[in-house]
Amino acid sequence: MASVSLRQVHKTYGSGAQSHHALRGVSLDLADGEFVALLGPSGSGKTTLLRTIAGLEGIDGGEILIGSDAVSSALTSARHHVPPEGRQVSVVFQSHALWPHMTVHDNIAFPLRQGASSASEVGRRVLAALAAVELGDLAQRFPGQLSGGQRQRVALARAMVGAPRVLLFDEPLASLDTELRRDMMRQIARARRSDMPMVYVTHNQEEALALSDRIAVLAHGQIVQLDSPAMLCSEPASAMVAAFVGGGNVIDAKVLRALDPHKVLLSLRGYEFIARCRTLPRTADVQVCISPSAVSLTTQAQALEVRCTFVFFQGSGHLVETDLPRCNGSYFSCVLPAGLQPRQDDLLRLQVHDAWVIPAAS
Repeated sequence: MASVSLRQVHKTYGSGAQSHHALRGVSLDLADGEFVALLGPSGSGKTTLLRTIAGLEGIDGGEILIGSDAVSSALTSARHHVPPEGRQVSVVFQSHALWPHMTVHDNIAFPLRQGASSASEVGRRVLAALAAVELGDLAQRFPGQLSGGQRQRVALARAMVGAPRVLLFDEPLASLDTELRRDMMRQIARARRSDMPMVYVTHNQEEALALSDRIAVLAHGQIVQLDSPAMLCSEPASAMVAAFVGGGNVIDAKVLRALDPHKVLLSLRGYEFIARCRTLPRTADVQVCISPSAVSLTTQAQALEVRCTFVFFQGSGHLVETDLPRCNGSYFSCVLPAGLQPRQDDLLRLQVHDAWVIPAAS
């Protein structure tokens, strides 16, 4: 049995012409110990989905189960909704949501003191939680005396201390700088338990790819692809997923011929290259995804010729934008080593090392 199960979940705000369908029949199963990220643009439904699991929002259709317990059900007119405090679910918010008048120790102890834990048990578990997030020497400080990263670690410790059945994260690292964000990613990875699933809402691809067992990409209230991070990057199910996860270049190309059931020879600006595919395309016109890192400069006669329009230095290399249009209105980009810095209007001769044919919409 899945540890968390969502079955055809619907959520609508407003009514009539002003209604907004935030969730449209979302189904998702999480196993014990699994870490699933909800990734998508603003308005895709990812935060609404997390809030329905937490019990902060009711649902208008479908069912949500935690273990074997139906915590939200709208399968009939007699709707069932277990409030957040009855679900044994913890949430780590972007805003930390710490009580400013309580010390770090008392903030973490708060959920335990709402139950039947003895004072000695509360003390023991709080100390263990503080040690887990490396804040043992800050127990008597107040939130206003902490850095942003320290406050987020307190929020994580408070969420973990009550041994929840499910741990939810609502863009917890969005307000942190790069170094603090990576430190918190390590803390979250250490907090994983074999019996507790985690659901993590973010629009940050780095966080989702680094932490997750699977990623659910949402758009317009639906899951458009649910897969491992590696599969999302190498075999995106749509142009939207390709562009949103990993920044893949989605461009139009022509099929010349099939090489085997899962490979085709394509042509782009007269350059011929091989692309992987799920099934053989039914038409000669296809969209193909090429990662910016899957190309290199070449001196071979066969090359994809593009003209450099902009160069962005990225420390370890250069992100080069070219004059080759992508399907979404932007332009083909590639990553070149730091020692190779083309100038604007330079003609680049590129070789494609890997490409993926976007499956045709059914």
